Amino acid sequence: MNRREEEYLRLKERGFLATLGKDGNPTVVPICFVYWNGAIYTAVDEKPKSRKLARLRNIEGDGRVAFIVDNYSQNWKKLSYLLVHGRARIVGDLKEAETARGLLVEKYPQYRRLKLKEPVIAVSIERTKLWEFDR
Repeated sequence: MNRREEEYLRLKERGFLATLGKDGNPTVVPICFVYWNGAIYTAVDEKPKSRKLARLRNIEGDGRVAFIVDNYSQNWKKLSYLLVHGRARIVGDLKEAETARGLLVEKYPQYRRLKLKEPVIAVSIERTKLWEFDR
């Protein structure tokens, strides 16, 4: 990933994570995230859930993911997006997970109320595509 792509990713507040189910069907969810140490991190907050989230089940079955952040504007000369393809994993290392949670709380103060105790997901970036409207 080049500097421009890293800068673009760091400035975004929300992205969309696509995972693959066992049946091959994609699931896409909006996520809060941080870019740190060459990877994208997100966590599951403690909101009530009736069962294990599809994104977690999907990642455990097939770690291939796509992630996108974008800029939309009525002025189409400002349109852009960064598409990331990579491999996701549930973070098992306690120190890595705590660091990621700390960075998420720093970026999103709302997480202070929600207590990020649930799993952390890390996306290792394999390839990217930055598209910006031809100015």
